[in-house]
Amino acid sequence: MAVNRVTTSRRAAARPRDISRDDVREVLWLLADVITGLKRSGSHEIPEECRTPFEIGSLGPRHVPVLMTVTFMGELSVSQIAERIGLSLATTSLMVGELAREGLVERTEDERDRRRTIVRLHADYRAVMDAWAQDRFAPVARALGDLSPTVYAHFLDGLRAIAGELSASAIARRDSAGA
Repeated sequence: MAVNRVTTSRRAAARPRDISRDDVREVLWLLADVITGLKRSGSHEIPEECRTPFEIGSLGPRHVPVLMTVTFMGELSVSQIAERIGLSLATTSLMVGELAREGLVERTEDERDRRRTIVRLHADYRAVMDAWAQDRFAPVARALGDLSPTVYAHFLDGLRAIAGELSASAIARRDSAGA
């Protein structure tokens, strides 16, 4: 049985103006520039200590988002990693397995829920991956550091609003497809 949900969004009620197509286009272009820059920023090379499996072909660029996610977020389940990087659980599980076989990450069973697999960076690679991530994302840290606390708070509010609308839209599409 379907349940109709009526929700009110404080953002919907408080929209101060209509947003033009040019406004949306500018934001999308800037977001694309940021994403492209993040992919190119910092050291392009995998740290030397981790490079061998990438050079011999057992790992590739598609594994980097998993490594970065675990580096930044710490210990996560495979499903949490999949959600963060936007890939299916099956694909993410495959990549985690490949990274584990190369010794870059460790997988353990969640003691509270044995169906879940917890992933963490192998201790031998924590320092090198932290340094690589810091180098790669230093431009973001510098740009955020240049913002006043008020501008920074507004910037985060804007990003959260966009992320929230995108998430709500994806859920609505999924729900309507399943109806």
